[in-house]
Formats: sequence, structure tokens, C-alpha cells
Amino acid sequence: MDSKKTETTHRSTAYYLVFVPATVLLTIVVGWSIFWYVVSRQTAAAVTSWMTHEAQLGRSWSCPDRKISGYPFTVEVSCANLLFQGTILDKTLTGTVRGFQATSPLLRTDNLLVRVDPPFAAKTSDGTVDFTIQWAEFFIELEGQPSAFGGVALAGTQIKVQGKAGAMDPLEGEVGEFDGHLSLSPDRHDKACDFMFSFNDGAIPALNHLLDSQAATGVQFGGTISQAEVGSAGSLAEFLEKWRSENGHIEITTARLTSGGSLFEGKGGLGLDDEHRIKGKIEAGFAGFDNAFRQLNIDPGLIKAGQVLSGLLGKGDAVPGRLYLPVTFSEGFLSVGPLRTSIQIPPLY
Repeated sequence: MDSKKTETTHRSTAYYLVFVPATVLLTIVVGWSIFWYVVSRQTAAAVTSWMTHEAQLGRSWSCPDRKISGYPFTVEVSCANLLFQGTILDKTLTGTVRGFQATSPLLRTDNLLVRVDPPFAAKTSDGTVDFTIQWAEFFIELEGQPSAFGGVALAGTQIKVQGKAGAMDPLEGEVGEFDGHLSLSPDRHDKACDFMFSFNDGAIPALNHLLDSQAATGVQFGGTISQAEVGSAGSLAEFLEKWRSENGHIEITTARLTSGGSLFEGKGGLGLDDEHRIKGKIEAGFAGFDNAFRQLNIDPGLIKAGQVLSGLLGKGDAVPGRLYLPVTFSEGFLSVGPLRTSIQIPPLY
């Protein structure tokens, strides 16, 4: 009798040791699955809502064969042949991307990582703009809720551009690596955003011709944009006009270009004038820009005088041969030092 009671007790204990944990585990799995399903559908609804909002502003996005995956710890929304159509500077632009995948951690709705598959092809209805961008990898990271921008970061490798844009020379160039970010400035209260963009191993034929150099190019450009209400206006023109009317300003803290023996460094500020053209001034230092100056019809005598003046002011000691001249954008023209070049700056909108 005691042996049967002991056996029954052992079976009962084994039952609880197996059944209860299994039941708890099954409950967690089912509950998590329901939670993932609800969140994934909310994410899909947010994407649809965003597309609807964009369409109301004249920008149409189409995401064929949209799929939702990522279970159990992320939500992934992907589609092939993403199509965009909208008005950019009074022209209807149509663009396509072969595919994209947006991933968000299940428990963080304020972070979205987007992987974009090449190529990106875009053209205007009148054919004046027609270009293609290829790349090896390209990612976009978005911070903040859709209604409350926090920041955006970009990263890409082996990016190559080919095509045309109006009367400009053919668009052509490639870079080995590209990085950029735009984020709210925590120490300012004028709707300011900090930004930084850079690339290296660049091959840009127009720039190589200007500098008379085939060396790889590297660029860094960063600073702060005041009155940058991201997402506050529908079109680019509306955004720029609102920014200009509120005295928006770009404070450039880093502007650096290197290509072989050529170097440009500068700091300054830019804005828009009443004719919607770039205005402002950058205090700049040049080295190895002799060929570029000649192509811009800048008197070589000015270059020599500037070098002498730089030496007298004690600015030429750090980098021998460096020339210090302000770069000015005014009345639709680019000036270097006291001389206005033939480069005209058209209105942005």
C-alpha cells in the first residue's frame, strides 16, 4: 500500500514538474505571439497612415507586395519595387527603389532601421532630370515617433551616381563610404538641428578637372541649422520659404575638402536672400587650388598677394603655402576674396 502511495506521489510530482512549467511556457508563447501580432499590425497601420498623409501633400508612395515578418523580437515591413511620385521644385519626379526593409525592435517604437536595395532611379516628366544611383549597402536609421522627429542617420558604401540634371554637366561620381546624421540640438531652443555629412574615396570628374587632380576626394561638412522644423511643411519650397521667413540660418562649424595636395577648410554661415538664393560668408583656407583659381578667372597676382598677407598676419605658419580668403555668396554670385567669379547661384525654389 505504501509503495502505491509513493508511486502516486512521484507521478503527481512529475506531473506538476512537467505540466505546470509547460503550461506557463505555452501561455508566454501564446501571449507574446498575440502581442507581436498586435504590434506588427499597428506598425503596418502606421505605414499606411504615413503614406496617406504623404499623398495628401502631393507625394504618392506605392509599396507593392508588402510583407510583415520579424517574429519574435522585431517587426519587419518590406516590399519590392517601391515607387515614389511627387512634385519637386515645380517638376513631377518619379522614382523607384528595387526594395526596402524597415525593422523596428518590438519593444521600441521610436527606432526604425531601414535597409534600401539598389538601384534608385528617378526622372522628371519633362526629361530634364534623369539619374540612377547604385550602391553596395545603404541604411537609414530614424529616431523618434513619426509625429516627433528625433534624428536620422545615413550610411552607405560604394555609392555611384550617373545621369543628368537640367543644363548642368552630366551627373557622374562615386564615393567609397558615406555617413551622415541630423538630430535635434539638445542645448538650443530655436528649433535647431545639428548635422554632419562626410564621404571618402570620392571620384568626382568635375571636381577632379577643377583641381587638376585624379586623387581620391574626402569631404566633411557639419554644423547647426536653426529654425529647422522637420516635417512642418508639405513641399520643399514651402519648407524653405518658412525657414527663410523665420530667419533660418546654417552655422557651418566644419567644412573640409581634401584631394591629393589640395585642401580647403572653412567656417561661416549661410542663409537665403529675398530672391531665394544662397547668401552668406565662409572664412576659408586654401592650399593647392592654383588650377581651380585660374579656371575661375581669379588673378594669380591676388593669390600671391594673399599668400604674402597671410604670412604677415601670421596665418601661414601652420600650413606652408596656404591662402586665406573669404568665400562669399551674394546677389546670386560666388566671390572668392574681393573678386566675383562667373559662378551664378540660381534660386533654390
